[in-house]
Amino acid sequence: MLTLKCTTIVQDLLGLKPSGLIAEQETSGMFGAWYVNQFGVDRKKAVIFMSETTLVSFVYVGVKKADRTKEKFPFIFLDGLFHFLRLEDFSPEEISLVMDDCHFWQYAKTSSKSVLGNMNELVWHYQHVLGPEGEGENLDEIHGQINRIP
Repeated sequence: MLTLKCTTIVQDLLGLKPSGLIAEQETSGMFGAWYVNQFGVDRKKAVIFMSETTLVSFVYVGVKKADRTKEKFPFIFLDGLFHFLRLEDFSPEEISLVMDDCHFWQYAKTSSKSVLGNMNELVWHYQHVLGPEGEGENLDEIHGQINRIP
């Protein structure tokens, strides 16, 4: 099961209420739970997704108002995850295995300050590379660069 651990900003963005969030629990799968935060690039909303266990990340720039619902938002994640796995040369079998864990999803609040600190550092890197206009290099190249930062 996919767990998206959302910051307060993302909870507000999606209209999530505290009663709609699950309590802390163990998450299985290769990447564990995914932390989610929103940040701005020029006048666009960007969302960062970062694995709690591996700290790999990817961003989605230009989140549309229609996608800012708790029902549609996981599909942004799944599209980004699938593209990221293909970019990183995962085999079709490995991609299938990872995506099979994502048929059902749930939302939770963030629970680790150290993971949030790592994510905030990555946001800074993404903003720097994307530039003020959000028109930086190819987003695929950016993901590759940032995920190889020690």
